[in-house]
Amino acid sequence: MRLNKFIFMLLCVFFLQFYLAEFLSINMIRPDFMTIFILYTAIKFGRFYGVIAGFILGLLTDLTGVGSYFGLSSLTFSLTGYLAGYLKDQYNRLIPFYFHMTWVGIILLQFLIYSFVRYQYLYDTDLISFLEKWILTMGYTMGFILILQLIFPFKDYSRAESS
Repeated sequence: MRLNKFIFMLLCVFFLQFYLAEFLSINMIRPDFMTIFILYTAIKFGRFYGVIAGFILGLLTDLTGVGSYFGLSSLTFSLTGYLAGYLKDQYNRLIPFYFHMTWVGIILLQFLIYSFVRYQYLYDTDLISFLEKWILTMGYTMGFILILQLIFPFKDYSRAESS
């Protein structure tokens, strides 16, 4: 992947998240387009691009003040990129059910870590509300991933050029 194209795509996704996510917000729960981009980037190009995309997008998020805990977005996005990078070229090697459950598990883990740090007070005081926040934030993004799967399924998308 060319560096200029990669940086341009990173900036486009960041501005899409920055401007469009507030418009799509439902009861202060927003979709996370950056997670979707990192997941697709890591599955197509591998761990290196996934971690770089995750760290840069997380750093941009933290620097703009969108995130309330500095470094949390970089940590969770980098972790997502790293773990999803293991799925590069694995669609045909794994049973499709295991492949899909793996990326769903990665998304669950990312949002669990993010929600645990962000909503610690809910975890300590009201576990049901914490679980509700975690499931709703993850579910909204997962809905967009599933819609995107109809357009660009991982089965076709994982056949990538080597970089």
